[in-house]
Amino acid sequence: MKKIEDFKVRPQVNDTQKDWNHKHAAKIFIHNSVFMSSGFTTGHLCNVECGDIFRQAVAWPNLDKQHGPNVAGVSRAFQRSSGLRLDTTTRIVPGAGPVPDAGLVIVRDVTADAAPLTAQEQIRWQVALELRLETADYIFPGMEFEEIVLRGTKRSFSVLSINSATDGVAKFHPIETVVEFAGEDEASAATARLQISSVPGLQRQVDELNWLFEDFNTDYEDATIPLQPYGIVIHGSRGTGKSLLLDRIASSKWGRVVRLDEESKAPAVRDHFKTAVESRSPTTILIDDIGELIGKGKTSQKAFVAALAQGLDDLAARAHQTRTKPKVLVVATCLDYITDIPEELQRENRFREHISLPVPDATGRKEILASWSPPFNQETFDSQIAALGDRTHAYTAADLSKLLYRAARATRHRTGGRKVHISEADVKQALREVQPSAMHDINLKPPTVRWSDIGGYNDVKLALQRVLQRPANMTTNLWKPSKGILLYGPPGCSKTMTAQAMATESGFNFFAVKGGELLNMYVGETERSIRNLFRRAKDASPSIIFFDEIDSIAGPSRSSGNPSASSGGVQALTTLLTEMDGFEKMGDVFVLAATNKPDSLDPALVRPGRFDQAIYVPLPDAPAREAIFANKARELRFSSSSSSPSSSSLDATATVTTTDDATAPTTAMQTPPADQPATQSTTSAATAAASIVTPAPAANPGPGGLDLAELARQTQGYSGAEIAGICDKAFCGKYGPQSAEPMEVLRAAIRDTPRGVTQDILMQFETWRMLRR
Repeated sequence: MKKIEDFKVRPQVNDTQKDWNHKHAAKIFIHNSVFMSSGFTTGHLCNVECGDIFRQAVAWPNLDKQHGPNVAGVSRAFQRSSGLRLDTTTRIVPGAGPVPDAGLVIVRDVTADAAPLTAQEQIRWQVALELRLETADYIFPGMEFEEIVLRGTKRSFSVLSINSATDGVAKFHPIETVVEFAGEDEASAATARLQISSVPGLQRQVDELNWLFEDFNTDYEDATIPLQPYGIVIHGSRGTGKSLLLDRIASSKWGRVVRLDEESKAPAVRDHFKTAVESRSPTTILIDDIGELIGKGKTSQKAFVAALAQGLDDLAARAHQTRTKPKVLVVATCLDYITDIPEELQRENRFREHISLPVPDATGRKEILASWSPPFNQETFDSQIAALGDRTHAYTAADLSKLLYRAARATRHRTGGRKVHISEADVKQALREVQPSAMHDINLKPPTVRWSDIGGYNDVKLALQRVLQRPANMTTNLWKPSKGILLYGPPGCSKTMTAQAMATESGFNFFAVKGGELLNMYVGETERSIRNLFRRAKDASPSIIFFDEIDSIAGPSRSSGNPSASSGGVQALTTLLTEMDGFEKMGDVFVLAATNKPDSLDPALVRPGRFDQAIYVPLPDAPAREAIFANKARELRFSSSSSSPSSSSLDATATVTTTDDATAPTTAMQTPPADQPATQSTTSAATAAASIVTPAPAANPGPGGLDLAELARQTQGYSGAEIAGICDKAFCGKYGPQSAEPMEVLRAAIRDTPRGVTQDILMQFETWRMLRR
């Protein structure tokens, strides 16, 4: 193996959020063969250089085969301390001999909002900190020890210097190494770097923030730099950690901290910015919930926006004029950057930079839960954390905190206050009480409907089932699932029920809205509702958004030749199209829509790339009609019989068509076929069909002795909703006493119910399908 000096920085394989002992934090792991050919020695110094960064670390051979020969495994603690970024090319060469011993180690208390330690307290905390340093073995300046617990109190510390150096590494000796706390002068001299420590579940966002903070750590003296923004916005749903990150920034002690809130006045905001610009020391201005400060709709809104804009402009102009690194940082939080930050403040040198905090995924939730060390049984701690992380889909960090509190409270009530472990039953009770806050006022869980509950519609089911399945012969990185599917057909034909079944079978979260519910008479509110819906669906992904009666918000625009289209409807449609076009950034969000009026939809909505497929949901065929009668018979208790009618099953002899006419009906009343995608391989199609097709029906009577076949023949051309209505009317007493023969009552109800779907209506669907070809 040839000698290599340039390496790609990657995280250490075993560097997990739970591993707080810093055992390997100072080590840089290098491929074993490269380690030997490049002249490294195990446990000796190595020099790390990347641009202006120069640090020393401990060289160590990497026996793990996950990393290639040109990859260096670096701990996150070392990345944060040194400013190294993942995937950057870094020069790493052997250093000057063995790692020296640590003589004097200066540490600083970085606990947020904590009073200074007294001399007596420093002695006690020194002992606790030395135990951590001893465990780490190799230590370096910038190493952070967070939330060390002593007598029920938590403190965090950072290493400022070792042997008076701020870029070296040394070996800690329990007897010879002296640990001292920094005095005020040393602490103030150590504020050269603006940096925050890791937050469980938000490592990527913390890394992004620290990358932006490098502009505040790099000196630009005698260099011509363009105007740059000094405002950063952190946005995300409630409970995702926005305020926590502001607290971390404040606790970095980079400089003086000023907090602005809704109680602040516009003149005071101007004064704070003026003082910060003129000050020689760094200043951090924090605005938690900038929407409350600005106060949309208030008379003072313009004054606040003007004060913030002028202050940010002055900061940029001053730094540009003096050609020095910025000394003022402004960080604001809000729920949504686009809607909450006025356009005037989104300009180039103002709040241009913004970072989104997502609702944590399963891995993030497990990191968050583990970081709190809940009182689970230690023997099953890891498995309980893993199980709870998997079960709390769409929960924010705040939701998880509330969940653990409720579980602990259930434990106390169950045991009378005795100190015992939280049981599985306590967790289940807490899960029933605590719902994900991001999902309030949304129908997150659809009624439990499965494919087997819907008779017939073989091809519709199979087409929907394929949508979320990756073909077996296609790799994940090449597979691009559909963004959306449009269900169209006559009213009352199970389109909504089909959407519910798709959500149940896929396990996705379900957002069900009627198009008309999003409409609002006030300018901009409909568009805001649509954006919020997609944002929340992204937070809860994987998820399905189901638009029922989508024609109410997606009618043809003026650009499509409709002069009567309202400006509000055009804006709503434009917002919907924009959100669907942005799905590359939306994650696992799938859109399902239903309409009885496909010809009224704007052509821009139904083109490929938005609704990739349009599936016709016809009037129910004979097996579907039998299934509806059988299900209603059981629901209405036509008799004491509880046997399941085999007629409600799908017809096993039904074939899966591979043409565009996959859902073409077989009766005269069911004309229009659907636009279906090409079928996958015969094997995969058969496998998919097997999961939704049941054995052929036997010649057994249905519930209550009903002749399901005869009922299906008599209701040819009726919609599913009409058949359900027939059953309801038949047994409300209108057609005879409760003891009357069920078949006679049903026949009477059928004769009394006209068909609502005419041949003309069906031909309209056929015409629309032909025009799309």
